[in-house]
Amino acid sequence: MYSKTAIALTLLACILPAHADGTAAALYKTGNLTVDVSGPDVSMQLRLPMTRGDTASGSKQPLTSAEVVARLKEANKLFVFPDKARCQVENANAFAVDTQGKPTTAEGNIQAMYRFHCDGATSDRIDKLGIRLSDQLPGLEKLKLQVTTEKGEIAQELSPANGDVTL
Repeated sequence: MYSKTAIALTLLACILPAHADGTAAALYKTGNLTVDVSGPDVSMQLRLPMTRGDTASGSKQPLTSAEVVARLKEANKLFVFPDKARCQVENANAFAVDTQGKPTTAEGNIQAMYRFHCDGATSDRIDKLGIRLSDQLPGLEKLKLQVTTEKGEIAQELSPANGDVTL
């Protein structure tokens, strides 16, 4: 006969993540960034799905979801526009969401939205964009980019070594 405590502990051991020793962490390795350049305004939407990873190797210390959200709110460090466009951040918001897409303070997928206004600039003055997400999120390995401008659409995959886009 097994005691209720033994059964409960056995069940708990079965449902805990494989890295119950604290080495499993939320990692943000990939993401999707949608950019819309429309006249003097640029709007962006970023999605970073969370994956679970092993941090026991000690390679790159992962950031907590709260740290990722805080870094993503610093839009001036993430996106570099040409000086001639004179772009200013109008809005930068980032938050974690649970599996139902509702905001959470726990670990989860990350969503961020940005809006920039470029003083008197037309979309032809915004001819390139530097994306520095991997500078702020060291574990980010790949970013799928979709850009829409008056000139057309661009789809590209960015990496930490290649974060500049010609529009």
